[in-house]
Amino acid sequence: MQLMDSSHTWQTKQDTIDISQYIRILKRRKWTIILVTFLSLVLGVYYLSKATPIYQASAKIQADPVQPNATAQDQYIMNSMVFLFYETQYEIIQSRKVAETVVDKLDLVNKYKIELEELKAEGGNKGLLDPLKTFIKGFITDEEEQKSGPIELTDNQLRTMLAQGIQAGLSVSGGTQSQIINISYQSEDPLIAADIVNAISESYIEFGLEARLSQIKDTAEWLSEQLEELRVTLQESEDKLRNFRLSQNLMDTEQQQRIANTQLQTLNTELVRAQTQLSQAKDLYSQITQLEREGGDYRSLGPVLQSNTIRDLVREESTLSRKVQELSERYGEKHPKMIAARSDLASAQANLDREAAKIVESIKKDYRSAQVQEQNIKRLISETREGLQSYQGDSFELTRLEREVENNRRIYESFLGKLMEADVSGDYDASNIRIIDNATIPEYPVKPRGALIIAASLVFGAFFGVVFAFARELMGNVFRTPDQLEQELSLPSLGITPLVKKKKGNVAPEKQYIADQRSTFAEAINTIRTGLVFSNIDNPPKTILITSTNGSEGKTTLAINLAVALSQMDKTLLIEMDLRKPAVSRDLGIKADMGLSDLLSGKTDTNVFHQVEGAPNLSVITCGTIPPNPMELISSKRFANLLQSLRERFTHIVIDSPPTLPVSDSCVLAKMVDATIVAVKAEETKIRMAKETITRLNKVHATITGVVLTQASPQKMSYYGEHYYQDNYYGVIKE
Repeated sequence: MQLMDSSHTWQTKQDTIDISQYIRILKRRKWTIILVTFLSLVLGVYYLSKATPIYQASAKIQADPVQPNATAQDQYIMNSMVFLFYETQYEIIQSRKVAETVVDKLDLVNKYKIELEELKAEGGNKGLLDPLKTFIKGFITDEEEQKSGPIELTDNQLRTMLAQGIQAGLSVSGGTQSQIINISYQSEDPLIAADIVNAISESYIEFGLEARLSQIKDTAEWLSEQLEELRVTLQESEDKLRNFRLSQNLMDTEQQQRIANTQLQTLNTELVRAQTQLSQAKDLYSQITQLEREGGDYRSLGPVLQSNTIRDLVREESTLSRKVQELSERYGEKHPKMIAARSDLASAQANLDREAAKIVESIKKDYRSAQVQEQNIKRLISETREGLQSYQGDSFELTRLEREVENNRRIYESFLGKLMEADVSGDYDASNIRIIDNATIPEYPVKPRGALIIAASLVFGAFFGVVFAFARELMGNVFRTPDQLEQELSLPSLGITPLVKKKKGNVAPEKQYIADQRSTFAEAINTIRTGLVFSNIDNPPKTILITSTNGSEGKTTLAINLAVALSQMDKTLLIEMDLRKPAVSRDLGIKADMGLSDLLSGKTDTNVFHQVEGAPNLSVITCGTIPPNPMELISSKRFANLLQSLRERFTHIVIDSPPTLPVSDSCVLAKMVDATIVAVKAEETKIRMAKETITRLNKVHATITGVVLTQASPQKMSYYGEHYYQDNYYGVIKE
């Protein structure tokens, strides 16, 4: 139950967003964020220093979608298509036609030639049309210049290219919520920007007037031509109608047409009814045909089943059949009563079959009658239509002529009205476009916007710096804090061994506890010792194995300092069991030719215990001669007996074993000891590899007391929580 509660609490913590954790990550990676932000700022400043100032001139014009002389109908159409109107005007303003008009109005072709000659003479200083010249040069490739030398453009080519340059720098907006259209042009020269915008406004108005008047003129000419033809056509149609009435002596034929239509409607209704009856009769007839072909019984037909006579005969047959069944159980087949009963049953069945046959024959007759009735109605409809067509032939011709005259008259009157409107509109030259504000020469550039670019550089730099910081934090699949050890490995964290930088004059990490028992390093070892002893208060572990995932993770430093700390309590033995790469004797400065491997192999029986200066209760057994077969020595019965005898002699035995993943020595040793401690190097040991280490130890049923985060920097860990940082030992005044 406690395990379930603990799991639920842990899941709740996982689902909770800890803002302080993100803040600590930002503090931890602050220099990375500052560096990325600074680089982004440098790029922004470099862009500003190289960018060319761009000036923008703007003008405002009012564009009314309704023409000044438009009719009510045209006004309605134009108002309903107002959005389409403004989109069209934008395209017209930005069209090459208007741009070429601006080139002609400002005489830009000649100005371009003059400036080009002046630049050649002066050596290439900037001129008024320099932006447009740059645009024009973009059309001429270096390859063409190398083949044929400088290309001389004609006036038309220059005119077209200058117009395209104007189109490239022009922008049009507005006209959605009001009738105001904003025209803007950007250029490196403020004077040419203002001149081009004003010329575009004037050219746009002129283009609209010319287009409207030209359209009206063309419309009037076309209407005049069509009107004469329509008048002749109307006259001819009226003459035809008058002559036909006189020759045929025809008056109103509407009444006769109504009578004929009524007759046809009645006959069509009867035809539908007859076809419905024929369809029903045909279905029954098809069922009969199928039964006859398959040799079925007529009694399954719907009309047969619905007949009252058939029902009575069926009941009679059923009664007689039961009677025969009862008599057959009493008497034999030759009994008089049995013979009489079977005779009655046969007579009833024959009557039933005859009655069913009569119903079937009636169905066949009804089907043939329905066929004849349908054919008769169709014949009557055909005869009625033929008579109506022959009778109304002349009437249809009269109606056609009347309709023709009416249509020709309407078309003629419509064209006449349009022609009169076109004549009036041609005399009215008012425009629906008006200039509200002319462009003035801009004083300040619009590009580049220094403040915006600097701000954007800072924002994007900070953003990408934060993203990069979090990416590095999340992608770093290593251990950073003791809490992370417990979360990932599901094992208690006994503590840490602080990082000791190797500087000249500093005490080596392996001798930190011996050198100063009141240092923060010593206190960290004492914390590990306390956790180890209290891991089983009733039966404290006597033999303690120190291992790690890989080499150089600080397990030997932990083993030596932990052994010194335990020796403060009672007699303690430190065994150097890393028979492949021994380091204890080297770190403690013990010089011994014989050691554990020599003792186990029988090469020596002398005393192999060594004392350590500064730790009187600590004894050390070194590796000795490096054996060719370390696993055989560790697995031998002799080593097991030796370890048992040492347990009786020492209160605590600390074993420095090889790392777990490269070799399996520590897995064999873990089965022989009371407690196993796994050393995990901060900021380096991969989480996946540490989990694999724990898995291998669990497979041999090792007693893993806990894990220790080695070579951990308190300053770095403080970014994950202030409780990790301890500057000095409690009670010692910091100088």
